[in-house]
Amino acid sequence: MRKLLSSLLILSLLFSCSKEKEPTDPQGGANDGKSLFVEANWDGVKRGEVFYQIFVRSFADSDGDGVGDLAGVTQKLDYLNNLGISGIWLTPIHPSPSYHGYDVDDFISIDTKYGTMSQFEALISKASSMGIKVILDLVVNHTSKNHPWFKSALSSTGSTYRNWYLFAPSDNVQGWISSGLVPMTNNYFSGHWHSLSSGTTDYKYMGMFSDWMPDLNYGEISVVENSPVFKEMVKIAEFWLSKGVSGFRLDAVKHIYQSEDSDENPRFLEKLYSAIKVKSPGVYMIGENLTGDYNKVAPYYKGLPALFNFDAWYKLIYVIENSHAKWYPKDIKEMEVKFRSVRADAINATKLSNHDEDRTMSRLNNDVAKAKIAASILLTVSGSPYIYYGEEIGMRGMKSSDDRNVREPFLWSQYSSDTYRTKWHTPLNSTEPSVLPVSLQQDDKTSILTHYKRLIKLRNTYSSLAKGSIEVPEYFDSYPKQIMAFYREFQGERLLVIHNVSSSISTYILDHTFKKGVAEFGGVSYVKINESNYSVLMPAYSSVIFEL
Repeated sequence: MRKLLSSLLILSLLFSCSKEKEPTDPQGGANDGKSLFVEANWDGVKRGEVFYQIFVRSFADSDGDGVGDLAGVTQKLDYLNNLGISGIWLTPIHPSPSYHGYDVDDFISIDTKYGTMSQFEALISKASSMGIKVILDLVVNHTSKNHPWFKSALSSTGSTYRNWYLFAPSDNVQGWISSGLVPMTNNYFSGHWHSLSSGTTDYKYMGMFSDWMPDLNYGEISVVENSPVFKEMVKIAEFWLSKGVSGFRLDAVKHIYQSEDSDENPRFLEKLYSAIKVKSPGVYMIGENLTGDYNKVAPYYKGLPALFNFDAWYKLIYVIENSHAKWYPKDIKEMEVKFRSVRADAINATKLSNHDEDRTMSRLNNDVAKAKIAASILLTVSGSPYIYYGEEIGMRGMKSSDDRNVREPFLWSQYSSDTYRTKWHTPLNSTEPSVLPVSLQQDDKTSILTHYKRLIKLRNTYSSLAKGSIEVPEYFDSYPKQIMAFYREFQGERLLVIHNVSSSISTYILDHTFKKGVAEFGGVSYVKINESNYSVLMPAYSSVIFEL
């Protein structure tokens, strides 16, 4: 394996070399180091499979009522297409009493605030014409307490829907659980059980997240496919697939059955995925298992082909905050080996922040350079990357006591002329001038938006970045801690990626030849020292890619 050698001890030597010799290209011709980076022309094929998460209420308002809507998403598909996005994930668009929509009243309808079914179909049609997949949030572990199923269930113990939820006598919930009379549940937690205000008031119902999200009852895992609730969820999925969606993001998959560490949830997901694939063999399904330990996520690959990797994001935060980067590619490699030991074709869905987490920019103390290096790493390591709306323009927000702080209106243009900006929530974090809108970033070569666009283009251009393996150089453990270096390779195409994850300038020796410099971010340059060695000067928070 080719080696990348580096040493801070020879920094002064390398600076003197660069002063004594004119920079030369790999073929020996005089040049400056920067101009040797020639980005390939992208042929328009979206190899990168980069997904974009849209919180519909906040993204784009097409009709001026202050609420983002499906027509707004449709009208902004050109923006996403130009960004190089391959797929969009829409957070819940169904009727719901809440602003976020994760408590669903009707799984096969569109919330009128977001539009009509015909507008949804128009969105699917236009997205498809651009090669953009659409996936929907599918909440399988609970409904709204206003759902007709639950209203009927709480009204009478003889209701057809009574067994679609989890009930127990108010004065003996713990006893029923201990006796095995409450399916899917092994332990009693008082906060999960809620009183009824009408109907069968001598009973309580289980709602793990809150009293307005009653949990669904799928019954014993061994016969779950016979459950009427399970069959209904399959029908719901088939309905949306018939409308043209490509798949689903499944919410909170570790909380369907109470025990997140048993095999019940992976088995449930396996059966659900298999049942849906009967009519839609190519369906894409990705699960959310929010945990900081990838070893706990791995068993869930028995059920689904793709899962979000929160652990990778938490480790990346540590990398950037501590300028301790060299082990990260090895961590990613080990995660993927673990995932693929469960499922050979496991999709490692990588991300920075999402709608349940502090935004990347705020998490990194509003440091643009750190936010850029986070994006650089996300979009050059292996995995299937997701971008949360607004990350590409540096939107801010900390959850604090209100999730809306990380779900604020997207900024399209300056406020006075921004007809698409939503007004449903008054933002506290992503406001001008702290966040420049798209219109002021799109032509700025130094903006975070341009940074994202260049990275996505590279991932779409090079198959090795899109789906290649990730390997660490042989002597990577000898590098300074702030350097992250790794190879990406696919079908003979081989790239070397180097990131300087620190606030200091670093200079490194590359001890083998290469075909060309593919791209640099942050002002990287290099100098040929002799026939087989190059010095690479890397400013703070910079990145470079070489084709070998």
